[in-house]
Amino acid sequence: MSSTVQVFLPDGSSRSLPSPATVLDLAASIGSGLAKSAIAGKINGQAVDLDTLLTNGVKVEIITDRSKEGVEIIRHSTAHIMAMAIQELFPGTQITIGPVVENQFYYDVYPKEGTKIGTNDFPLIEKKMQEIVAKNIPVKRRVVSKDEAVAHFSKLGEKFKVEIVEALPAEGEIKIYNMGDWDDLCRGPHVPATGKLGAFKLMSVAGAYWRANKDNEQLVRIYGTAWANKKDLDAYLNMLEEAKKRDHILLGRQLNLFTLMSDIAPGAAFFFPNGAKLFTLLQNYIRVKWAKFGFQEIQSPQVMNVNLWKVSGHYENYREDMYVFKDDHDDEFGIKPMSCPGHVRMFMVGQKSYRDLPLRYGEFGIVHRNELSGTLHGLTRVRRITQDDGHIFCMLGQVQTEIVSALQFVKEAYSELGFNEVTYMLSTRPDNRMGAEEVWDIAEKALEDSLKEAQVQYSINPGDGAFYGPKIDFKVKDAIGRMHQCATIQLDFMMPMRFGATYQAANNTQETPVMIHRAVLGSLERFMGVFIEHCAGHFPLGFAPIQCRVVTVTEAQEDYARKVSQYLKENGVRVETDFSNDKLGAKIRDAQLLKIPYMLVIGDKEAQTNTLTARYRDGKNLAPMSPEDFLTHVKTECGSFWGIDTNQK
Repeated sequence: MSSTVQVFLPDGSSRSLPSPATVLDLAASIGSGLAKSAIAGKINGQAVDLDTLLTNGVKVEIITDRSKEGVEIIRHSTAHIMAMAIQELFPGTQITIGPVVENQFYYDVYPKEGTKIGTNDFPLIEKKMQEIVAKNIPVKRRVVSKDEAVAHFSKLGEKFKVEIVEALPAEGEIKIYNMGDWDDLCRGPHVPATGKLGAFKLMSVAGAYWRANKDNEQLVRIYGTAWANKKDLDAYLNMLEEAKKRDHILLGRQLNLFTLMSDIAPGAAFFFPNGAKLFTLLQNYIRVKWAKFGFQEIQSPQVMNVNLWKVSGHYENYREDMYVFKDDHDDEFGIKPMSCPGHVRMFMVGQKSYRDLPLRYGEFGIVHRNELSGTLHGLTRVRRITQDDGHIFCMLGQVQTEIVSALQFVKEAYSELGFNEVTYMLSTRPDNRMGAEEVWDIAEKALEDSLKEAQVQYSINPGDGAFYGPKIDFKVKDAIGRMHQCATIQLDFMMPMRFGATYQAANNTQETPVMIHRAVLGSLERFMGVFIEHCAGHFPLGFAPIQCRVVTVTEAQEDYARKVSQYLKENGVRVETDFSNDKLGAKIRDAQLLKIPYMLVIGDKEAQTNTLTARYRDGKNLAPMSPEDFLTHVKTECGSFWGIDTNQK
C-alpha cells in the first residue's frame, strides 16, 4: 500500500496525493490548465519552487502567470537569463544583484576593464536571451553550506557574490539556481524552465554603486520589463509611449511651468509664473481643506540647531540626508529635513490642557534633503521639497477619531483632484526602530482599527514603517494606470516623549500627547509632477494657471476685447490676451499648444452685440454669450475649486 500526503488548499478543502509529491504534482491533480499556467507555489504562505516536496498538513497555494506574484517571479527569472546572456556575450563580467521593481527588473553588473555595455547592445542581449528561452533549459535549485557557496563563487571569480554570501548567517539556507552551466545565488523561487519566459524587453541603462556607496565600484544597472505574454508586454510598452507624451518635464517646458538648472541648483525647480500659479492653487486647495478639518496654519524656521534633530532621533537615523553646517560660533546647524520636531517644540510653548486637544497644526514646510544626484528627476525626486505637513497632538482616546478623520481628508482630496483609485497600505514596524514593543503593538492596532472603521480595503506592508511609528501609506492610480505614492498618515508615541512634551490631564496630572503625522499631497513638487502627467497638462479649469485667452479677429475689436478681459480679471478669472496681428487660426493653435481651456474669440459680431464666442481647447464652440454668462459658466465648471485663487473676489 503506497503512502500518501494530505495538503490543504486556500478554500479550506484538502487533497491527498501519492507520496512523494511536489507542488507541481498538486497543480496537475487539480487540472492540466492550472499545471500549465503554474509558476511557483506557496507552502504555509512561503513562496517556493514547483519542484518543492509536500509534507502532511501544509496549506498550499498555486502561483500562476496570471497573478501579481507570478508576474514578479517571471520578472525575476528574466533578470537571471539577462545576466546569463550578458556573461556569455561579455566574458569577464561579474554580476551582483537583480531585484524586481515596479513593472520592471534590473541587474547590476560589473564589466571587466575596457568593456562597455550600453543600450546599443540591447538587440544582441535580447537575441541571446531568446535563444536561452528557446532551449527551455530546466531551472534547478540546490542548497549548499556557506563555505560551499563561498568556495563556488570564488572559483567563478564572482567577488560580489562572495561578499553577499559572507554577510549571510552561517546557519541559514543558501540556494544556488542553475540553468545549464550557469549558476546564480538567489532566494528564489523561479520558473521551472526558461521556456516559461519570453515576453520581455530591455529598457534602459543607468549607473549604480556597489552597496549604494559612492566609494565602492561603479556598476552598470540594466533595466528590463517582463510579462506573462506578449499582449501584456505590448500594453505596457504602449502605456510607456503615452507616458512619454505626458512627461511632466517636457510639459513643464512646453507650458512654461518650470525649469531645472542642475548647474546651480540640482534637485530644485525654478517656477515660472504659470507654474508658480499652479503651485499656489494646490496650496490654497489644501488650505481650504485644512479649514474644513480643523487645522491651523503655522510656520517654522528652515535653519535650526542640530540638537533639535538629535533629540528627535532624526540626526542619528537621517544624518546622511541632512545639510549640516557650522556658524561663526562653531555651533552646528541643519537645514530643516522635516518639520515635525519644530512642531513639537511649538506645541511645548505654554501649558496645554486636555481641553486644548486635539491640536492640529498645518505648515507648507520647505525642507531640504541630500538625495543622491543620480536619483534626481524633474519634480518627482528633488532636494528642495515643500510638504503639506500636518501634525495632530491628541490624547490616546482621541487617536482613532483623528485617524479616521485624516483618512476622510485624504479620500476627499484625491477624489476631488481626479484620482479615483486609491490603495491603502498599513506599514508596520521596521527593523531599525525606537520604543518598546508594546507601544508598537498599540500603535499598529490603532491604525488597523481606524482603517476598519473607515471601511476601506488595505494591505499590510511589513517592516516599512518609520523608525518612530507605524504608518498608513497611500498610492494613487493615474490616468494611464501608474501607481504613485503620495499621502501618508503616521502614528508617533516616541517623539513627544523624547522632547518631554506634556499636557495637563483632567485629573491634573501631566501626560504625554500622541502625535499624528499627516501629509495629503506629500511633496507638493512631486504631486505637481504626478498631477501634470495625470492631466497631460489639460488641468481642470479650477487649477488651470490661465483659464482663458481673449483673442481678437482684427485690431478693430481691441477696445471691446480689453473691456471683456478686464471684467473677467476683476471677477477672478485668470485671463491672458492675444491682440497680435497673427491670423485667428494661428492664435487659436498657439493657445491650444499651451492647453489653455478656453479661447474667447472677439470679432465684429461679438463687439457689436457685447458677446463673446468661447472655444474649448478640444475645438468645440459654445453658443455666443455675454461676459457675465461666461463668468457664471466658469464658476459652475470650477465648482468647489472656484475661490481657491487668492486673487479671486
